[in-house]
Parts: sequence; C-alpha cells; structure tokens
Amino acid sequence: MSASTMSASDVEVEAEAAAEAASEAPLVEALFLIRFDKKVGYTIAWKRTKSEIALEDGVEYKSLPSGLHAVQSDLVYFTHAGYAGLSAFARGEGSAEERNATFVSVGVLVQNQGRFGRLGRAWLLAARLERLATTLADCQTVAPLEEFWAEQVTATKDKAANTGKVRGHSRARAISTVSALVADDETLPENHPARSILHYLDTFGPLAFRLQQAALLRKRILFVGNAPVRTACEFVYNLSVLSSISSRDTQHLLPGTEDLLRLPTLFSVGVHDIPTLQEWGQPKHGRHTPGERPMAGWVACTTDDIIATKTQLYDLVVELPTAVDTGGQQKRWPKIRTSDGRLVRASQRDVSRYQLLHKELFKQRNRPPASPKNTDEDTDPDDSNDDQAPLLSRDENDGKRAEDEFNEMYDDSIAEPMTWSRVAYQGFMWWATAGERDSYTTTERERDRELMGELASYSQSVETGIIAYFHRQTSLLVRSLSHIIQGHREEDSEDDDEDGGEGESVGEGEVVVMDRNDVSRMGLDTWSEADRVFVNEFGSLYFGRMVHVQGSECTGVGHVSHGKCERPTSERHQESGWLLCTRMPLKKKKKKKKKKKKKKKKKKKKKKKLNSQGWLAVADAIG
Repeated sequence: MSASTMSASDVEVEAEAAAEAASEAPLVEALFLIRFDKKVGYTIAWKRTKSEIALEDGVEYKSLPSGLHAVQSDLVYFTHAGYAGLSAFARGEGSAEERNATFVSVGVLVQNQGRFGRLGRAWLLAARLERLATTLADCQTVAPLEEFWAEQVTATKDKAANTGKVRGHSRARAISTVSALVADDETLPENHPARSILHYLDTFGPLAFRLQQAALLRKRILFVGNAPVRTACEFVYNLSVLSSISSRDTQHLLPGTEDLLRLPTLFSVGVHDIPTLQEWGQPKHGRHTPGERPMAGWVACTTDDIIATKTQLYDLVVELPTAVDTGGQQKRWPKIRTSDGRLVRASQRDVSRYQLLHKELFKQRNRPPASPKNTDEDTDPDDSNDDQAPLLSRDENDGKRAEDEFNEMYDDSIAEPMTWSRVAYQGFMWWATAGERDSYTTTERERDRELMGELASYSQSVETGIIAYFHRQTSLLVRSLSHIIQGHREEDSEDDDEDGGEGESVGEGEVVVMDRNDVSRMGLDTWSEADRVFVNEFGSLYFGRMVHVQGSECTGVGHVSHGKCERPTSERHQESGWLLCTRMPLKKKKKKKKKKKKKKKKKKKKKKKLNSQGWLAVADAIG
C-alpha cells in the first residue's frame, strides 16, 4: 500500500475535521456564568437553557478544574449530560475581601454532531466566550450574556423555519470543505484543537505510536497534568482523531464492531466525575475474547492527582510534563504507565519511524515562504555549477539539522532496550553479509517512508497530513490482518475439501499464526513483545480471532537446556554460552487425514517460511 495510492482516500479520511473547520458555529443549548465565592465556593451566578438540562452540581466543577487559580486564562473542554461543553476561564482583579482576585468562567453546552461527535464544533465559540469571560471578570453585569442568549434564541427559530434548507446546505458544505481544507492556501482555523497536533508530536515523540495502539484497543486513557488544561484537552481530541478507524475499513472488521470505530472523549474530568468513570468502566456488550466483554474505553484529562491513585478507573495513565519542565534545556518526556504500574516504552521501530516523521516536519517548519518570482523558468541552469553554490542541498542540510535536533532531545529511557536477540541477530547478519547493511531493516525503513508519503503535498495544512499518515497506519494494520485471516480461512477450506469434509472448521476464536515478516509488513516491531501482545488483542477485539506470532515464546537469544530454549539470566550468561534461535512454525493438530499431494504442498510451504525467517538456529558462543 503506497502513499500515492492512498492520497485520494486521505481526503475522505479527514471529512470530519474538514467539516468542523468551516461549518457555522453550533447553536447553544445552555449558557452559564460560574463565579468563585470564598464562602460557598463555585456557584452558578447566571444561566439559561433551551430544555430541561440540569446544570447544578456539575458544570460549576467541570468549568473550573483544580489549579486554574494559578493561571490568567484558560479554555476547558468537557462533557455533561450527553452534551459537549466548553468554558472560558478568566482571572480578574478583586478587593481585599476577595483576596485581590476574582475567578469567573463562561460556558456553553452544544449538541454533539453525529454518532461519534467529539466537540459539537464548540471550538467555533471559543473566541466569543473568551471575550465574555474577560469582560465579566472585572464587572458584575450580565448584559453581554443576555445579548448572546437572545442571538441564540433567534438563531434557533430561524433554523426551525428552514430545517430542510439547512440540512441540504450543511451536507454540501461538508463535502466541499474536504477538498478546500487540503488546498495549498488553506489552513485550519484559529482555535481548532487539531492545530495542536504538532505540539502533541513534539511532546510525546515516539511514544505517540504507543498511545495510538492503546487508543485503537479502546483502553481507558487518562492524561494527568497541571493547569492550564487547554493543551491536555486538545491532546485528548488529537488522540481520538489519530486513532479513528476509517469507514472504508469497516468491511474488513467483524460485525458488531461499529461502536469501536472511534474512542469516546470525556475531556476534562475531576473528582466529581469519579462515579461517571466507574460507570464507563463497566463491561458493555460487544465482540471480544470469548467469555470476555470489553470495557467501554475513553480518553480524558484531569488536574486532580487523586484520580490517578484510583487505578481501577483507568487502563493507562499519562503523566504530562509541566510547563516549567519543558522550558529547561533537557527535554522532559511524559511517563506512560499501566494501571498496575508498568512503564510503557516505545519500540525501536517507533523510534525509527518518529525520526522520519520529525525530519519531514522539520523541513516543513523551516521551509522558506513560497515566492511567485522563484519559478523554474527564472532559474539559471548554470547555477548548479556556481563555485559559491552550497555543498549540501537544502533538503540534505535540513535533514542533518533535524537529525542533530532529535539526537539532542532524545532519551533512550523512553524506548524499549535493544534485546540480546536483536543485537545477536544483527551481528550475525553483519557477519553473514560481509558487513553489508541488513536488507531486512532497510526494507522496513523503505516501507515506513513510503507509508508516510510527502507531507509537503499538504502545504499549509500539515496537520491534515499528519492525521492522514496515522490513519494510513491503522488502515495498513486492519487490511494486513484481514488478509492474513482470510488466507487462513482459505487454507482451512482447502484442507476440508481434500480431507473429504472431515475435520473441524476454523471459525471465530481460532488461533491465527503469523511470522515475523507478517508483523513487519503491518508496520510493527518484530522484536517487541509489546507489539506481539498488541497484535493479539487487536485481532481479538476487531476480528474475534486469537493471533499468535510465530516464535513469540522464544524469539532470538535463549539458553539451550534439554532441547528447550530459555531466556538467559545474567548469571547463566556468565557461566555458559547461548544460542540464537527461533521456534519451528506451529503445526495444526486438527487434521488427521492428509493426501500425498497435500503433504508435498505443506513441505514446500514450510520450507518457504523458514527461509523467510532468515535463520533457524545459529550458534555463537558469546560470554
């Protein structure tokens, strides 16, 4: 699957982001003003709603998360009673009785758009809410709120009178916006949360791919950090968008997985949302491992550290570095831990992929503005022979600078260490090929580069190019695994035909066996145990099949003992040598009758698999 063949489809993939980018502001279902009273705490000082929406004991805490008193202003995204919420916080000057400061928040509730609506386009109201909050922080009037609400009432009546026209216009606008967004002279509008995707990648680096995997498995993911919370809320949005599954790929998935296409977003949550998080943690109906029902996944953020101590509420917690940490010379990377405390690290292939992505983004950021005068017709063909021409081209120079920048900020503690098996295998390949570069690794890098495509083709809308890149990764994963499973079904069908219909048919829940080449073609690290676990869970969740990676029990370096291969301990490594090995391919035990022709076919197939493995067992006494 090449990037070029996917370019046309990328436009469809970004339909939602594009529709949100240019649509009209949504109608407000509720408008409210929250003030902090030193005697009673947060109170709803003013409110208006179009329907019976209960605001008390909810929105006042969601609109003013813990820690906002330390910042001057902020934007907070949240959910309430099935609506998307957005509030603008502002800090004003107060009297001595008010501790010389006033804290207000102006918020709205809007309807979510569609089945998987994230924000209901509430971000289009951000600028208006910020102006209102700044004004009301220094005065007690509510006249601006009354005016805003009157506008909404009028707009609602107009929409009701033109329901058919509005629907037709919205549909046409959404379609036309898709192509408009990716044009050379188009960018995402101000306040669109997707504009922070570059900051998201800078913050997480190679760990962004691990977060994508967890989100694809629809885990419960909690970002924990300090105020301001706008960045964390936008990270929630970004992760949900990057881990979405395109509607084009649903045909490959198991029926009943429609609810898994996108990860639900809760945005900012606090202590008062703990009952809601407990409810979301209850098993829901859906297809998963036989006998198991998946939890309802979500992604949210909080400034309340106490939620992070309640490990039963989440599957993954992401500790965000503070603004002070990121301002130092040494970059502070986020810490990602499972609910049982295990640290999540990026694979070595994740690091390699991020280096490619970082290099492309570096070129985009340092690209000189296009000038109409600098055309090919104006270029002197003899300029390339000028003695004053640079020795390195701009692309080569930018690539070198990007590599230096990455090496300066990179910390190998965020990545899985190189396994003994990987080191030994690479050493053997270097020896076997007389020092030539490992063609297997080279092939992986070429695939990764092709999958990334040319971000330059997106010009000003580089954020859209990044989203498309992550979606291509997901599409590659879905289609590759679907192809492998389909291949197993065809093999089993042939076996049944040749055996006269005898033997069990392979169906949902049966094990699908993959080799390291399959894992590599899916864009994963063949040496990473975490990637093997991910493939198994992904196959179970979306295809109802258990996936076993050939050699996963002992891939690479192990100690030979009584014909078995065991991983070496440091003591055993010091006492004796060890072997570079892999297990034989798994054999299916369900077939009893086999014809001679089938046996020959099996032998050829088996030999081909072993050859593609690269090696079966290479002894090398080290240590």
